[in-house]
Amino acid sequence: MQVEEVRITGTLQVEPRVKGRVWIAAFVQANGRKTRRALGLAWVRDSGRKTRRGARVWRAGDGPKPDATYLTPREAEEALAALLDAERAKLRRPRAVEGKTFGDAGDEWLRHAARIDGVEETTLNTYRSIVRKLEAQFGRETPLRRIGASRIKAFQEKMLDATYEEALARTTIHTRMRVLAAVLDRAQKKGWIAANPVDEVELIERPEPDPDFNVLEPHEVEAVARAVAAIPAEDLPRMRNGKIDRHALAMMRQSRPMWALAILLLAYTGLRFGELRALRWRDVDFTGRVIHVRRNAPSSMPARSRRRVKRPKGRRGRSLPLIDQAVDVLRRVEVAGYPSGPDDLVLPTSGAGMLQVGRVRDAFYRGLRRAGLGHLRDKEHNPIVLHDLRHTFGTLAVRKLPLTDVKEFMGHKDIQTTMRYVHSVPRNDAAAVLSRAFAVAA
Repeated sequence: MQVEEVRITGTLQVEPRVKGRVWIAAFVQANGRKTRRALGLAWVRDSGRKTRRGARVWRAGDGPKPDATYLTPREAEEALAALLDAERAKLRRPRAVEGKTFGDAGDEWLRHAARIDGVEETTLNTYRSIVRKLEAQFGRETPLRRIGASRIKAFQEKMLDATYEEALARTTIHTRMRVLAAVLDRAQKKGWIAANPVDEVELIERPEPDPDFNVLEPHEVEAVARAVAAIPAEDLPRMRNGKIDRHALAMMRQSRPMWALAILLLAYTGLRFGELRALRWRDVDFTGRVIHVRRNAPSSMPARSRRRVKRPKGRRGRSLPLIDQAVDVLRRVEVAGYPSGPDDLVLPTSGAGMLQVGRVRDAFYRGLRRAGLGHLRDKEHNPIVLHDLRHTFGTLAVRKLPLTDVKEFMGHKDIQTTMRYVHSVPRNDAAAVLSRAFAVAA
């Protein structure tokens, strides 16, 4: 059962394993490397005959197969033939285009990401930065044919070295290697290289997200919001002659309460800041008690941007519950005197623009200190940030709701992301529950 061609060859063998006999395909890949691959369990019996080289000849086992994971000799031959056909197809790909450089590949990938994939501008800027760093390493004018697996492996090892000049985090290294793989994969699809050399390198795995984040209790959120909205005497704006600047004071009385309401809504809805600043009144369903998340305005987008806002992260909308506390906040917004038509922003600025993350973030940090929670900001490790208000919602939600529901509310793609909140759920009754479990019946 040997299949031969000019460069692509392969053989089948039956080898014993713990789970039983297994079909093993040994073949030569298009790149000339020999490899072995398990095809499935072997549904065979000994025919009592051998080939000229002394190999045992197998026949199909008696009776029907237990399931589809078992392969008869004919099915194993068909599976091997499919593998070899795939390798031969690689040989028929166009030869690498001469003259194409690593810079050409990076430019093409960025163009494809922007025009075809529709990547958001903020993400695209991150990609551009990574591509520039890769060009600094491999050389923008370096021919693609000169970038091989050994060079890529050496690059990853250098980044992993603790003495590397940039002292990179493992997450950063993982991201750079994934972008490098994507750039070269696009070059391969364009026919500029015959194969992607990154496929031959064992890439660093993505580190698990840090489960350590900050969570505020509801009364702490309220205290911070009150501190943000307040205008103490030391904050009163004064002119050079010592008199209060009434225009500036009027602006403070308008903006500070709005920042406080934004902080409350972030904690009571779990919205990302970009989703909150793009929220319109048509997205709020008081009757159905839900908020529809349909738009996202990244923090980098100017307050009066004329560009169309983006779809939410993950490119899909979602709905989340409108809890009583969030309803109360939204009712306070309604009576503030801002336009409240279906297409109007829920939390606009005085000029009908979108909230600016820097203003709200600074107000949040100031409110923490005035509410007696400044120590959360002063921590050496993992100081609290504005995004922790979203973590606050997720953590409080998993105390009462199934994890799968919270995953949908938060807009997470992976349940493992939501699992972080489980570790932050305190079980204050754990001692009492376990005491009853270990109690000796009287």
